Amino acid sequence: MKLGGYDLNDLSLPPAERDTALRWLRDNDPVYWDAKNGFWLLTRHADVRSLAKDDERFTNGPHGPWHAFETDGGSIENLDGLRHVRMRNLISRGFTRRMVLDFEAHARGYIDQAIDAVEGKGRCDLVSDLAVPVPSRIIARMLGIADADRSAFSDWCDGITEGIGAEAGSERERRSMESAGRMWGHLSDVIAKRVVAPGEDLLSTLIKARENGAFGDDASLANEELLQFAMLLVMGGNETARNAISGGMLALFEHPEELERLRADRTLLPTAVDEILRWTTVVRALRRWVAADTQFEGQMLRAGQSVVMSFTSANRDERVFDDPYAFRVDRTPNEHLTFGFGAHYCMGANLARMEIRVVLDRILDRLPHLRLARNGQVRRGESALSETILSAPLDF
Repeated sequence: MKLGGYDLNDLSLPPAERDTALRWLRDNDPVYWDAKNGFWLLTRHADVRSLAKDDERFTNGPHGPWHAFETDGGSIENLDGLRHVRMRNLISRGFTRRMVLDFEAHARGYIDQAIDAVEGKGRCDLVSDLAVPVPSRIIARMLGIADADRSAFSDWCDGITEGIGAEAGSERERRSMESAGRMWGHLSDVIAKRVVAPGEDLLSTLIKARENGAFGDDASLANEELLQFAMLLVMGGNETARNAISGGMLALFEHPEELERLRADRTLLPTAVDEILRWTTVVRALRRWVAADTQFEGQMLRAGQSVVMSFTSANRDERVFDDPYAFRVDRTPNEHLTFGFGAHYCMGANLARMEIRVVLDRILDRLPHLRLARNGQVRRGESALSETILSAPLDF
């Protein structure tokens, strides 16, 4: 096969063709120069993992066009070195084992309420009715956001994600920037209120840390970092778990024998959750920048060039995964890179795993006949970064 110029941003490419192209790259050109988009593309698991943990040769700045909102500060995902350690230590207070255990009881209550609302109807939407409520309510509780504002935040998350990879000046980019601006403004108001009347939420904890100088002496920069963290948490907390739940249920519908195995044996839930995370790979790719001219797997990477890590490809690498195009709820080992690797490993990984596990468990218990609606159409978002499912009609 001749590659013919694989384009990561070409959202019209059918999944089978995308997989074929990525497999060819893994086998023939694993550090691939994408001349059209102007970046290096890594497709092998080992290379993605190696780069993800290398903060000396590769950095998370300057920002690029895959960021729907930018300031001079930089959210934690774009920080390196001591600033990254400082922010991570602060934010980790919201993701302790005790906190995740506390949230699990709330998660069970939230999904039961969501199922209660649709149980008598015989039909529902996988995304809005079942996948969205738990992650969005957990994040709202964590940040102290009013429950009434959750719907707006979910809509803004969709709008921001849709614009990633969009052409400059396009309608997709305009909608994305508009959504980012609205979320930024709303979170600014929330933070201003917490300054006056702090609560027990994570934002209040970080505001107190900021006032004690934990964010440095530059007040405006500290405020921007706090805002960007809040946006990152809303985006990551909503999008990752929600899309994994949606994509995971669709995968189970497409593999009914695996669905029945899981329904019959709930001890498989932990491995099933990780297989869903590998299979869906909700964050398709992330970008880093070359700090100085360096050799990487036989290629000369120049300072200032960007390198894109394809998690979609890494999670299908035959060198790591046995029969990677098979969906198996008992897969072990499962060294997927869905949450990243190294210093930037997702701090919310255990929270997301818990949310997915709890939602699946309650759906299997309470909606045993759940299935895709006949002639129902799954609607997917347009994003080069995220595997987003917008709606999927279900019957039961």
